[in-house]
Parts: sequence; structure tokens; C-alpha cells
Amino acid sequence: MRISFDEEKKLISKILLQLGVPEERAKVTAEVLTEGDLRGFSSHGILRLPYIVRAIKRGTILPAAEVKIVRETPAVALVDGGHSLGHYVAYRAMQVAIQKTKAVGVSAVGVRNSNHFGIAGYYAEMAMKEGMVGIVTTTTDALVHPWGGAEPILGTNALAVGIPSDPPILLDMATSVAARGKIVQAAKEGKSIPLGWAVDEEGNPTTDPVKALKGALSPFGGAKGYGLGFVLEILAGPLVGAAAGREVVGTLEPTSGFCTKGDLMIVINPSAFVDPQTFQALTRRFIEEVKTSRKAPGVQKIMIPGEPEYEERKRRLAEGIPIPDEVWSEIESIMSELGLNPSRLPPS
Repeated sequence: MRISFDEEKKLISKILLQLGVPEERAKVTAEVLTEGDLRGFSSHGILRLPYIVRAIKRGTILPAAEVKIVRETPAVALVDGGHSLGHYVAYRAMQVAIQKTKAVGVSAVGVRNSNHFGIAGYYAEMAMKEGMVGIVTTTTDALVHPWGGAEPILGTNALAVGIPSDPPILLDMATSVAARGKIVQAAKEGKSIPLGWAVDEEGNPTTDPVKALKGALSPFGGAKGYGLGFVLEILAGPLVGAAAGREVVGTLEPTSGFCTKGDLMIVINPSAFVDPQTFQALTRRFIEEVKTSRKAPGVQKIMIPGEPEYEERKRRLAEGIPIPDEVWSEIESIMSELGLNPSRLPPS
């Protein structure tokens, strides 16, 4: 089935409000989850809602907990999320980073005691909308093997970089070759996965998704991708007082205890370095040079980071967001448990 952007947001908000989530936090969480679906990041969209619901019921997400700054300088802040909804905590942290950057030109805000926050690009884009560069990274449960290793030690450690330009540039990527969700889906469907996505328990590359799930995801780009994932683990982990490696838990399906991952957000005001018009002109010139460069055989269009996602967003705004049957069935079950009517969507 397909539902509209507004319908999905209202549906998620309604469920969260029924669970006692404060209105602003429910609204922000619904916005980020729906944006994930709009841009084609389905593993970070409404698919995550059942996990959130179970965590709230279990007490491993505390939706109304205080979100506070525990350390601060004019250019730096450390935010303690109180184990509240990760989407709202990250939203608040980026707001802090933007305000500090307006005052001093560059800022960095770390986050600990939070939860999975959806697509990293959403928060980088918040800075872009203020005419600033946004850089966001985060950690996850150990899913990726180190280069030359056979067991999961690193997270998939997303990195998002948003640059305010025309057209906008928004890099949003994980440091694994493929998302774990794609391997889970292949296992459900009895299909093989491409060689290079993962290794089995012995560290051998495998096309068998079942063996891959018992082994580890592979870092993208070989040793270089591993190196990037490694340093991001430290920047969004120990640097902000959060866990690293196998000690990162709770970003998948937390069964007990709180999530231990961390986040780091950096915001840069281009005007701190160069005249804004000069920055825009130089950036546009580079974008044009890339997009008009000679194409490889069979390639119709050279894209810049973020362009495929923005095109998908435009398409899904017009056509609706596809919701897999198994996901919709789970959402209906949640609504029934909460005493909501699963037979009709909230009005657009």
C-alpha cells in the first residue's frame, strides 16, 4: 500500500502520543521517520516504529526524560539525552549547534545517553537550511568487521555532510557496503547477496545471507572504508563519553538496559572563512564542472551527493510512500493494542 507524507507523519504521531510521548517529541520523531521513507531509506522510516514502541513499553526509551546540556563552552556542548527518543535528542542537539555557530562561526555538539536517531542527513540538512555546513556522525551496535577481521566490532557508523548550495549537496552514507536490513530481507526471500557485502563466521566472503547474518558486514572501500568507520566510532563514542565497539548496544532491538551509542554534530558558517557569495559561486562552478564532465558508456546523468535521494523524495511526495505488507500489518497490530482504529488513516 501507499500513504502520503502527511498521512504517515500523523499516523506515527498518533501512535506515539497514545504511548504518552510529549507532543513536540512525537512530532519531531514522526517527521524524521517519514523523511527517511520519503528519501528511500526505508530501514530508517516507519519500519523503526515497532522497535520504538517496544522500547518505550520496556522502559529502555524514556520519552519524557529531560534533555540537558552537561558541559558547555561558547563553541562546544555535550548533551545528555536522558535516554529519550533519539530523533528528538538529535534535533535539540543540532539546534544548539546552529545557535552556537551563529555566534562564533564553528561549533561541535556531542550527544550521549540517547537512542537511534534515524537518517543522519535530516540533522545535517537543518544546518543547511540556516545557510551553514552540517556534519553529523553516529555509532551503532557492532555489525562490521575490521579490515582483515572475521567478527563484528564496528558499527555501520553513518556520516552525513550537508552543504548549502544550489543545487544542495547532502552526503548521507553508512560505512558498511550494505545495510544489514538488506541482508535480512534476502534471507527472508531465500535469495543470495552480492559477494563483498559480508563475511561468514570464519571471515570468508559469502553470498549466503544466513551465513552473513552469523558473520559480519564488510566495510565499504576495503581498508579505507574501515579506517573511516574506525575514526568515526571514536569521534561519536569515546570523544563524547559514549561506548565503542561491542559495548555499543541498543540501536537494533534493545532487550534490556539503555542504548549506549553516541553522536557528534559539527556546524560551520561559511562566512567565518569567506564571503558567502564567493562560497556559493565557487561551489556552483565545481558542481557544474562535475555534472558536465564526460560520462562513462551507458551513463545518462552524473549526480552529486544527495541528488538521488532528493529525486526519490519528489517522486514519493507525488506518488505516495510504499509500505511493505509485513510492516503495515505490524503497524495495524500496534494500533489495535493501543485502542486506535487500524481501519482508517488519520485525515490528510
